Amino acid sequence: MFSDVRQDAADNRYAIVTAARQLLLSEGPDVSMRTIAKAAKVGVATVTRHFPERTDLYDAVSEQTLNDIVQILDDHSVEFTVDTRKAWRDTIHAIGNLGLAAIAQGSAEKRAAEVREIYDGLLAPAKRAKLCPADLDPLELHFSLGIVSRPLPAPAPDVIRWDSMTHKMIDTLLDGWEAQAHSAEY
Repeated sequence: MFSDVRQDAADNRYAIVTAARQLLLSEGPDVSMRTIAKAAKVGVATVTRHFPERTDLYDAVSEQTLNDIVQILDDHSVEFTVDTRKAWRDTIHAIGNLGLAAIAQGSAEKRAAEVREIYDGLLAPAKRAKLCPADLDPLELHFSLGIVSRPLPAPAPDVIRWDSMTHKMIDTLLDGWEAQAHSAEY
């Protein structure tokens, strides 16, 4: 019986964090706890029991996102031995598709060392292959992806394919970094 209660609590926590993450991306940091609770299909009291302060929820969202980044890096690690450029671009696009904007700034100071450590292994082969500037800092990488993958604050008009815009913006960022790396050679 107690394990059922613990599992239910864990399921609720996961639902809350997942809902909060999506709402932070679509509605921004001022999304209400009531809206998060509704999206997670729990009561507001359940949200506040798990996350007494809004910052506690932001930390949990940030942790979930960083875990997703680590998983992406693990998933693409073998590719780096085959084709570094393709692996670098595929990995950056996968991370960019997480929608880091709201999360990137939410716990920046608290998680800076962790973010640096996570990205160090990604940046080393990219720098050796001249795919990014030698001085590209892991936090600069993280925040740059957050900026170019940031969703619009309101629903986008249907006059353009907005889903492809993020992909194009990330390509532009990657092309720029690669050009900077090569221009530093001269």
